[in-house]
Amino acid sequence: MTQHMQQLRHLLPQDLPLSSLALQLLTIAFVLYLVIGAVVNKRKLRQFNGPPLAGYSRIWLFWQSVNGRLARAQFAAIKEHGSVARIGPNLLITDDADIIKHMSAPGSRWTRSPWYDGVRLDPRYDTVFSTRSEKHHADLRSREIGGYNGRDIDNLDSDIDSRVTDLITLIRESYNGITMDFATIARLFTLDVLSTVAFGKKFGFMASNKDLWDYDATISSFQLALELVVNHAAIRWVFQSRLMQALAGAKVTDKTGLGPALGFARAQVAERFSATNAKVKRDMLGHFISKGLTQLQCEVEAFLQIIAGSDSTTTTLRCCMYLLCGSPVAYGKLRTEIDAADLSYPVATHTEAQKLPYLQACLYETLRLYPPLFGLKSKLSPPEGDTIKGIFFPPNTEVGLCDDAMCRNPAIFGSDAHLFRPDRWLEASAEQKVKFKSTVESVFGSGRFLLQHSLVRNFDWSMADPMRGIDAHTHNVHLQSNMNLVARPRA
Repeated sequence: MTQHMQQLRHLLPQDLPLSSLALQLLTIAFVLYLVIGAVVNKRKLRQFNGPPLAGYSRIWLFWQSVNGRLARAQFAAIKEHGSVARIGPNLLITDDADIIKHMSAPGSRWTRSPWYDGVRLDPRYDTVFSTRSEKHHADLRSREIGGYNGRDIDNLDSDIDSRVTDLITLIRESYNGITMDFATIARLFTLDVLSTVAFGKKFGFMASNKDLWDYDATISSFQLALELVVNHAAIRWVFQSRLMQALAGAKVTDKTGLGPALGFARAQVAERFSATNAKVKRDMLGHFISKGLTQLQCEVEAFLQIIAGSDSTTTTLRCCMYLLCGSPVAYGKLRTEIDAADLSYPVATHTEAQKLPYLQACLYETLRLYPPLFGLKSKLSPPEGDTIKGIFFPPNTEVGLCDDAMCRNPAIFGSDAHLFRPDRWLEASAEQKVKFKSTVESVFGSGRFLLQHSLVRNFDWSMADPMRGIDAHTHNVHLQSNMNLVARPRA
């Protein structure tokens, strides 16, 4: 036994058996490892400020998540500590759109961080969103873009219009002048429209006027777990293990939750690949097949489309309608614009909607205040580090985006950036408008499912109880419930 071990032995009880002594020594070594690691972590990015505990471990990040405060806490960190703030030992966040654009620019040496490993919803294969390989991402994106932007999908606008007509019919027949939870109605609509666009076949939620799979409740509880998975490697390892997938993962045999969506997607893909005319149908799935995606790739991309597409579109629809109902001035201006326009009836076309400037302003203002998907989406600096706008980011530093802080930045959107005021988009100069749009679209594209004009055109909307408000929480996405609205058909 060395001299140091002898000295350490004198500090411990003398009557311990050898096994107990070994256990205590291992415990001491582990504690020292954690302490030394925390100190080393703290020093690595010591030039960046943030919450006191954040520099030592990700416990601060974990605590904010489980208490449903992560989005607000990140915003507060930016406000208190500056445009680049430290929220983890090797994790920074920023609200600077120029930094984000530099990191994502073509030819950039910044790479996707392990955060993206957490959004691998199907453990069998990476999607265009989850892959960390820039080459693989670029290849998938080039092959799938025609499906996602609708360019190569036949009857896209008419299919969406059919689902909007279904929504109008549902509201007229089931909620004429009575309270509805618009949060639920928006989810039913979104799931039906996405299944139509992706597979040419609707789920049938609106026809049943029911959340057939308890999908909304499941996705709300799922989002906390997902936020922990994407932000913490140890939790990610547990949740994505084969054992956990076998015990708690979504299964095609499930009757509720994510399982039925997974089963529907796989069944549609299998049917298409077993058919002799697999490449004929020009919906999103048909486009993927025509571009050479395998059956497995189509299955994981189709499931992603349902999960991510539903959350983002549902959030935007909910928030836009609720913000309009809470802003009589904006609501009145939008209705005046819609009534004065020469629009198709009962549903205006997508092209017609794009020509309504106040409608576009309402949509962008909603996306600005409530970005649909606001996880960190972090990237790693190159091995040699990188300097952006005079700030040096050490090698392999993880930098994420604080969507809320960026989209509510007074330096870009004015001193009232926290308010819902669509007029800012019409009052802005051409140069300001470019800056506005590029900032918002760096978080999320403008979207295609414009239907607020049809809802405002066909109904008078109001809050059922303006004093109550809604129930809302945030975990990677903004989640709402009890969004009680009343719609009365217009004469």
